[in-house]
Amino acid sequence: MFSLSRHALLRRGLITAIAMLVLAPLLAWCAFQGMQTMFNTPHHWIPKNNPQREEFEWFVEHFESQALVVISWPGCTVDDPRLNAFESRLLDPSSPHAARNRLLLDRVVSGYSSLRQLTAEPILLSREQAVGRLRGVLVGPDGVTSCAVVMFTDLGGYQRREAIEIILATAEAVCELPRDAFHLAGPPVDGVAIDDAGVDTMQRFAIPSALVSLLLCWGCLREWHYALAVFLAAAFGEGLCLALVYWSGQPMNAVLIMMPPFVFVLTIAAGVHLVNYYFDAARRHGAEGATQRAIRIGWLPCLLATVTTGIGLSSLLVSDVEPIRRFGAFATIGVVTTLLLLFGLVPGLMERWPVLVSASNAERTSKGLWNRLAETMIRGASVVTVAAILAIVAFSGGLFSIETSLKLRELFSPRDRVLADYAWLEERLGPMVPVEVILHFRTDAPSDILRRIEIVRDVAQAVGEIEQVAGVMSAETFTPDFPAGRGIRYVARRTLFAKRLAQERGRFVDARFLNEEGTRQSWRIAARVPALGNLDYERFLIELKRTVTPTVAAAAGASDEPIEITVTGAIPLIYQTQRLLLDDLVRSFVAAFAIVGAVMMIVLRSIPAGLVAMIPNIFPAAAVFGLMGWLAIPVDLGSVMTASIALGIAVVDTLHFLTWFRREIASGCDPPEAIRRSYRHCATAMLQTSVICGVGMLAFVFSSFVPASRFAWMVFVLLMTALFADLVILPALLAGPLGRVFVKRPPPVAESS
Repeated sequence: MFSLSRHALLRRGLITAIAMLVLAPLLAWCAFQGMQTMFNTPHHWIPKNNPQREEFEWFVEHFESQALVVISWPGCTVDDPRLNAFESRLLDPSSPHAARNRLLLDRVVSGYSSLRQLTAEPILLSREQAVGRLRGVLVGPDGVTSCAVVMFTDLGGYQRREAIEIILATAEAVCELPRDAFHLAGPPVDGVAIDDAGVDTMQRFAIPSALVSLLLCWGCLREWHYALAVFLAAAFGEGLCLALVYWSGQPMNAVLIMMPPFVFVLTIAAGVHLVNYYFDAARRHGAEGATQRAIRIGWLPCLLATVTTGIGLSSLLVSDVEPIRRFGAFATIGVVTTLLLLFGLVPGLMERWPVLVSASNAERTSKGLWNRLAETMIRGASVVTVAAILAIVAFSGGLFSIETSLKLRELFSPRDRVLADYAWLEERLGPMVPVEVILHFRTDAPSDILRRIEIVRDVAQAVGEIEQVAGVMSAETFTPDFPAGRGIRYVARRTLFAKRLAQERGRFVDARFLNEEGTRQSWRIAARVPALGNLDYERFLIELKRTVTPTVAAAAGASDEPIEITVTGAIPLIYQTQRLLLDDLVRSFVAAFAIVGAVMMIVLRSIPAGLVAMIPNIFPAAAVFGLMGWLAIPVDLGSVMTASIALGIAVVDTLHFLTWFRREIASGCDPPEAIRRSYRHCATAMLQTSVICGVGMLAFVFSSFVPASRFAWMVFVLLMTALFADLVILPALLAGPLGRVFVKRPPPVAESS
């Protein structure tokens, strides 16, 4: 592999270039198709056997889909005839599109029709009573403002863009208002907004990111042949990642959109390291044979760097969140493939267009800089080592305070339309995020339907008293006033009322507040909580269960029958996903740390050396995530993956620095001189690759999709922190007492400095 002739290197480079050229159209087509599959359904990201997902899917199967859209407009009131017309026309069987609409839309309810249902037979409530029961869900706090709620079918949940278009087109035709006048909210709206934000992020920022990386690569290498070759290999890897999404048969999503550009900048960094090995060999021994010497010296650290980066990425496979697992798998394939492309393509170019490298003024300046930094680290080794260890300990304290968040307002820029619509609706109508409480009774239990509705009423009242809940609906909402009084007359009235309710049980089933299956009868209580507030989902669920449990226990005791409780809906699912994200952060990092640590011990042939070498590699994640914990900055979809990735990236520069350090030790240098020479050999390349990766990703900071912006910021900060650790902490460790573990058993080396 390392003694290939010039002719063999040229032939291999040509074959690689032809293969890339032939495959490029296929990858481009598949990449484009992959982007078209963008579809975000967060509850599908949770494992199928997760209890919260199982309960949610049971609810959807037995009651109705949570894919619903709330729509309102200025002037929309409970007496607005346009609201009635919208409700009637949307599923009008005489419409030319009725068949398609029925496939996508299940049913529609509005404040207009619900108010009239409650004030007519058989319920006969007063207008004030009816408005009171609908307030916070279908009627606003003012008792006038209203809306329509459109429930989707299962197919409509998947074809949500078309379903939303049907809703908007119908509203435009009925209300004769411009489309911008309508305000929509609900999971399908959120999903489409996330889809659009993801596609927009890739379309607007992928090319600028690539161009910035190319310019930086050319600026660092000063040879357009090499810069272009590295750029093309990186672009090929980016296309491959998108193609893998398409070939997997699974849709693109908000997590995966950052994978292709991330692989792109990692490939650029690997290429810069490889070319710098060539420049170093040419400077020291001339251009003749420099390619072979560069490959002989650089193949192992480049391979190990890719392996450790791959370990950091593949550690994401332990995640319980499906998109994060796919990110790890596809990105690992991408970085391995691009390394093979670099070793196939770049050496041939080195032979075809060799360079005579001389020490430029910039290089002499950087050499002086690295010499000064080396002397500083050598003299202050003990101080820097102790400070680094204390900093890791101090920052690590914040790791115990890390929190995760998937709140809607933290996904988009405050200027985005989706947040403006939510704010408009929540101000005028009430909270928009559903949470469902289901009470399960045995069908053969002694209590009658009236007693069960009374229990549902009591539980609904308890739920409504929770501070964050502003609206509750249940079967009791659509029930006439219960008989009051005492004595024989009251008992007779109550008996007749219970029989009447039993006869009208189908009305509750049709309203989707009752489900009967086998030996179990389930009653639904639908509550709403704010989408844009500072609601702590964990505390809310704890308070909800603490509020509901005593009421249900008392009812069960009084009725002498068991009553089970299920809490489901958007809030429990979001909370469960948050918990999974936090678990993933810990598990993936521990897995990556253990495997990378083992690799370092094997490479360095020493357990103590491997452990010491991990100190600068754990520093970036400890510092950045620990600081986030201390400052109460939540971890989201954009940052949860970066801890393991940061570990894999940090090890790259550690390996390159240790490779040169151990070579110089093997050639007879003492540790201080080996450190000086290691700086001169690879510090510039380390700086260049960190800047290229970090600045290349910074283009995505301007994305309005917050997870993408956060991911870019996190990668940049972690890269700069890792660079600091490898240029400051690692040399100090090598110069101090801990550095002795690296010089006990140096490996044999073919050539000296």
